Amino acid sequence: MNYKFTTPIKMPRGTHYGSNYWMFESKKIHRCVTAYSNLEYENLLTLEMNPEVEYYCEQPYSATVFVGGKEYKTIFDVYVVYKNGREEFQEIKYQQELDSDSAKGKRSQKQIGIQKMWCIQNNFQYTLRTDNDIEKGQHFIRNLSVLSAKSRRFHVTSTEADKAIISYLSRLQKTTIGLLSESGRFEPNKTLDYLSDLYYRGIIRFEDICNDWSQQ
Repeated sequence: MNYKFTTPIKMPRGTHYGSNYWMFESKKIHRCVTAYSNLEYENLLTLEMNPEVEYYCEQPYSATVFVGGKEYKTIFDVYVVYKNGREEFQEIKYQQELDSDSAKGKRSQKQIGIQKMWCIQNNFQYTLRTDNDIEKGQHFIRNLSVLSAKSRRFHVTSTEADKAIISYLSRLQKTTIGLLSESGRFEPNKTLDYLSDLYYRGIIRFEDICNDWSQQ
């Protein structure tokens, strides 16, 4: 598939865009990804580990919109392509900022309105994601970060090994990482690495990944 937006706009770190700067290697899109805030990083992490997401690009496009005879420019936070073919632009904001009557809150609301207008005019889906959507539970982002780091460094190339592990997990229905480590089905100290890769590919899930880790 030819994606419409593939080159991120480089933002200067010396401005307000440069606070809480993050970089990580993406297994999904095969390059280094940059985020300019903690919340943007968390959102990119959820896209990286969402098996329904086929592709994404951060800071993908600078759009120009004319409202009331005035020209406005805006840069979207993320362009996302799902495996079902759906394309969307995302804007990432803290909910508290949107609820505020401060000057910053009003600027954010205006920015969102401009972006929605451009997406309607150009036939794109638009999604506003807040910390309420992204930070699903107390430990969700931390757990995703661990799984992402391990899945980047580990990938099973044997379909037969996959079939054997998936068959074994299907019979168990529900278990813990500790019991799997003791089962002898995995290489020593590689259990979580393998499980992280399976999670990345959407083959398994962790029951309470949002709120706990020890009970998985």
